[in-house]
Amino acid sequence: MARIGFLSHADMSLYFFRAPIMRELAKMGHEVFAIAPKGAYTKELEKEFNTVTYELDKASINPFKVFDNNSNLKEVLKSLNLDMLQTSAHKSNVFGTFVAKDIGIKVVLNLVEGLGSFYIDSDFKTRAICFIIERLYKKAFSKSNGCIFVNDSDPDYMISKNLIDKNKVFRIKSVGVNSAKFDNKLYKSLNLSDKKVVLMMGRAMWHKGVREFYEAAKLLKHRKDCVFVFVGEGYEGNKSSANEAFLKDENVMWLGWRRDICELYKSAYMFVLPSYKEGFPITVLEAMSMSLPVVVSDCDGCVEAVKDGANGLICKMKDSADLASKIESLLDDENMAKKMGENGRNMVLEKYDEKIIVEKYIEIYKEFIDV
Repeated sequence: MARIGFLSHADMSLYFFRAPIMRELAKMGHEVFAIAPKGAYTKELEKEFNTVTYELDKASINPFKVFDNNSNLKEVLKSLNLDMLQTSAHKSNVFGTFVAKDIGIKVVLNLVEGLGSFYIDSDFKTRAICFIIERLYKKAFSKSNGCIFVNDSDPDYMISKNLIDKNKVFRIKSVGVNSAKFDNKLYKSLNLSDKKVVLMMGRAMWHKGVREFYEAAKLLKHRKDCVFVFVGEGYEGNKSSANEAFLKDENVMWLGWRRDICELYKSAYMFVLPSYKEGFPITVLEAMSMSLPVVVSDCDGCVEAVKDGANGLICKMKDSADLASKIESLLDDENMAKKMGENGRNMVLEKYDEKIIVEKYIEIYKEFIDV
């Protein structure tokens, strides 16, 4: 049996997104290691997996700090004697690969779930950081055995920039969703309103389209049959984020951060994500699994999750008026909204259920180790 490690910058990422794959490997008899900085979900991981923590300053680009973090990670990985390591997120993909190959781990697979906000803004600092990230990725990809991407746009970009050998590219759309959990038949509505709830959920970052959502709410404030609800928090003092003053708006019911997300989906009439860029949006998959019609922007990632006119509608990115128009179309046609919700649920069951996604990962692993 193999010794397989999953390395991440956050224990939360392992707990919510890697755990289904890790459970399947453990069920097959392999030794599975969860490797991440200590956090709120470390104890949960410890209940199921061999859990190892390491030091990481997620925000620092100080070379001395990076060196210290890498040295710590090197000692941790050395002690595990792994046959394969799967990494995810920028720092883990890059520095995790360097360390793993330096100590002789034979198989290293990267996972890119999205290129992030650095590929949205165009100021000098952002372009400089992108340049550095791409140089690091090119070196990491040259050392790793392969990289899994969750959409088509990101690997196509990497290949076009000659950052990765196309023969090292694997594509698995989305990270999957637990359709048995995200099933609207299992939950009761929170009765947020007797009106149709137009729901957006996520971090209150400008690149998620929170401004456009609020502007669409203002444009449709004359309608008496709907209420706009935003679930999520901003980061005070962060110029990339909406602050509390913005989020407390007369046209939007702001609920802050919540844990009862399934009940919130159950309470909604539709789900909206007017993002500027996505990997493969998990909230859209969850909403689809809960039989909600969705409205998304025509950005990378979103357009791969939504088939316009089938399981949702696609609006123009950064266009509040078009977003409002698409939302109004669904508000005006309940039969269409219901059909799109049904189609979304069926699409999840056919393509994106986590069991299907796990099988695809296992098939890739079989190309490198005996699983």
